[in-house]
Amino acid sequence: MGLGLLGRGLNDTIFLVKCGAQVTVTDLKSRDQLAASLEKLEDLPVRIKVGGHDPADFLDADMILRNADVPKSSPFLNLAMKKGIPIEMDESLFCKYFKGFVIGITGTRGKTTTTELIYRIVSRTAANVFLAGNIMGTATLPLLEHANENDTVVLELSSWQLQGFHDARISPHASLFTNIYPDHLNRYANMDDYISDKKAIYMYQKSSDFCLFNGDQVATRILSDEAPAGKDLFSCLDTPADLSLKIPGDHNLSNVAAAWRLATRLGISDEIIRATAEDFEGVEHRIETVGAKNGVTFINDSTSTTPVAGIMALKAVQARRIFLLAGGADKKLDLQSFAQVASLKAHKIALLEGTATSRLYSDLLSSGAGNKIVGSFDDLRKAVLTVFDEAEPGDTILLSPGCASFGMFNNEFHRGDCFKAIVKEIISK
Repeated sequence: MGLGLLGRGLNDTIFLVKCGAQVTVTDLKSRDQLAASLEKLEDLPVRIKVGGHDPADFLDADMILRNADVPKSSPFLNLAMKKGIPIEMDESLFCKYFKGFVIGITGTRGKTTTTELIYRIVSRTAANVFLAGNIMGTATLPLLEHANENDTVVLELSSWQLQGFHDARISPHASLFTNIYPDHLNRYANMDDYISDKKAIYMYQKSSDFCLFNGDQVATRILSDEAPAGKDLFSCLDTPADLSLKIPGDHNLSNVAAAWRLATRLGISDEIIRATAEDFEGVEHRIETVGAKNGVTFINDSTSTTPVAGIMALKAVQARRIFLLAGGADKKLDLQSFAQVASLKAHKIALLEGTATSRLYSDLLSSGAGNKIVGSFDDLRKAVLTVFDEAEPGDTILLSPGCASFGMFNNEFHRGDCFKAIVKEIISK
């Protein structure tokens, strides 16, 4: 249920067909919207139902595999539950059968960067380490073909993916909670519901397991008090003073501190951790330097889908002047703090049209940034060229929207790819 465009539903489908299952794929998106994924299923014996769901498909199944983007409250899932049909999710179903060691990372911000860094550190000391979970293009369930009881799997886990861990009453052996900020309030009734899903990262751990919490944040310190495997905290203060990182910002220092503490708990030496951290250049779409033209630097921070992420990027980027590209789809988050920091840090601001942009515009006006707004754009290329025309050597054009991408783009990765394509076009001239 939910083929999607990021590869997880596609790869799960292919794996289940290999297992001999009779698979029906159903998605609300149209055939045209799913064309890239459907093309890869053309030669497989899979029933395709797109553009809507048929209740009969949910009542005539032995198991339903729910994509994380599908709300748990879906009436179609409710039909299946009433009939006693098991509803599974990719990552938790994998963990039910995998006999090896699982490392799980969650939090509002920093999940991917921390997960990638942990994966690289652990890979230097273990023979077989796999990266999966909330990673674009990957699916976790198919790892059952390759990973055995002597292997380690590192999983980035979103709040929605963790719903499956609640259902299965399991948690990773080693867990990490990076931080908690408001997010996804367009899908959750309140913050308590959001945090409740996140708690599955540690709630079902055994005494031999462990979970690390951000000791620099009050909200995560409070959560650590209820961890069944015991309280353990990481802090930016624990990292060496002479650490030389390629990834900018205090938030990335926190990500490194988290990875360092977890790796230490696994018995990995400081020398290996330091070497890996100092060599790490970050992850695509996260304060990613794309290139420069005429002394103007272009930075892609398209995974900035929350106001907090936008604030972090503005504080991390060191430039003579920052030309900010912001705005997009609404997640029911407070944009005022983002607007206040943008009014202080940004020289000019180009707004990208979306359901949240009018609120951001109003908050920018209230913060005294009215003279910094160069316009609202429904064309990213036009927005980039507008600010580039005004930029001078030493300036930076920063895509850090602070809002979701839907409307103008398929997802935040599509938004980042479009930005990078525009920048490459500019640089090539």
